[in-house]
Amino acid sequence: MKDLEKEIQGIVLALRSEKKEHLAKIIEENWDKTLLEYSKNLHSYRTNQPLEDIFKKALSIELTRLGYDKKEVGSILKYAEKNRTLQTASHMSPGGKPRFFFINWLDSLSLSQKDFFLVAMFSGVPFSNKTRPGRLCKKDGDINLIPSSMQDELVYRSKITPKMVEVINNLPAKLKTLLPEAKERDSYTAWALKSSQSIESKFLHGKPVFFDFNEVASNYLLFAIENPKHSLSKIFFSKPERILTIKNFKEMVFFYGPVKKGKYKEMENFFLKDGYLESPSRKIQLTPKILAEELKNGLCPGLIVGFLIFSFLNHFQCSGSFAQVEYLPLYREKFATFPFLKKNKIKEASAESLTTGGFPFDVGLHPLDIHLGEKFTPDPNALFGEAMLAIKDVLLHQNYSMNLVRK
Repeated sequence: MKDLEKEIQGIVLALRSEKKEHLAKIIEENWDKTLLEYSKNLHSYRTNQPLEDIFKKALSIELTRLGYDKKEVGSILKYAEKNRTLQTASHMSPGGKPRFFFINWLDSLSLSQKDFFLVAMFSGVPFSNKTRPGRLCKKDGDINLIPSSMQDELVYRSKITPKMVEVINNLPAKLKTLLPEAKERDSYTAWALKSSQSIESKFLHGKPVFFDFNEVASNYLLFAIENPKHSLSKIFFSKPERILTIKNFKEMVFFYGPVKKGKYKEMENFFLKDGYLESPSRKIQLTPKILAEELKNGLCPGLIVGFLIFSFLNHFQCSGSFAQVEYLPLYREKFATFPFLKKNKIKEASAESLTTGGFPFDVGLHPLDIHLGEKFTPDPNALFGEAMLAIKDVLLHQNYSMNLVRK
C-alpha cells in the first residue's frame, strides 16, 4: 500500500507539472478507493435539471435506429431521467481497445441487473484514428474491415462495404457468431454499436445500451434550430450570441464533414465564423434551412456542440477518460459566463467524472481476447490507484489534450 501511494504521488506531481490539475486532483483523492467503491460514486450523481423534450426525442430516434422497440425506448428514457450518468470515453468501434473495455467494465461495476448502462460512442473520427474504429481489435492482430481507400473517411454515417461483408463471412465461427449480420449499404455505425455491445455485454454489469453520441446530437440540433429562442439557434443564427461564442471557442471544432478529394473522401473540420461555418475547402452559410440540410446530408456535430447538449443543457454526468476531464471543465467555465445560458445552471453541471485505467493483471486485454480463450479475472476490490498505475506511461507521456484544450 505504501509503495502504491508513493507511485501515485509521483504520478500526481508529474501531472501537476504539466498543468493537468483536474486529472491530478481526481487521482489524488480517489487512488485508495476500491474499483467497486469508485463505480458506486460515479452512479450516485443526481440532478434536478429536467431532460428536455427534444433531447428525449433525439435519443428515441437513435434507439429506434438501433432496433429498440417503443417499450424498450420508454424504459431507457425513464431510467435516464433519474440516472443521468453517461459513459462518453469510447470511440466507435466494433471490437474495441483494452482501455475502453476497462472503462466500461469499471463504470458498470456497481450496477444491478435492473439498471441500464448507457454508453455514448463517438463516431466523429476518421477510420484512420488510432482507436481503430474500423477493426476488430485483439492481441494477436487486428482484423481490418475497411478498404484502404476509406481510411480517411468519417466513421459517422458510413456504410457497410462489400469488402467488409466478405471479411466477416470469412471469419472463424467463434468470432462470426458474436457479430450481427452485416448487409452491404446498411449503416456501419449501427452495426458497429451492436457488435461492440454483443462482444462486451457478457463482461459488463447492468443492461448495456450502446448508441452514437454524434447521431443524438444531430437529431437534437434539427429540433433545436426549429425554435429561434433555443440556445443553439441563438449561437448559430443570432449575431450577439454567435460573436460571444466565437470569442470563447474560436479554435474549437464545431462540426466535421466529408469532402471529396480526387477519387477519395476525407474528413474536414469546420470552425464557427460570423455567419458561416468554415473548413479548409468549404463555407456553409448559417441559416436554419441550410444547416438542417447539411445535418441531414452528413454534417457531424463535434465535441463542443455535443457536450453543450449532453453535459450543460441536459446535465448528464459524462464520464470520460483523461483528456475529457481537462477540457470539459474549461468548456463549462466558458459557457457558464454566457448570459443567455443562465437558466441552464451550467455551473452546477458535472464536468470532472474520470473513467480510465487498465486491468492490473493484464493491461493489454481486449474483450475479443476473452472470447478467444484468455482468462478474465478482474478484482472489484482492487484499488483505483492500481488501475492508474497500469497505464502510468500513457498518463504521463501521451500529449492527449493539447488539441482539445485552449487556455
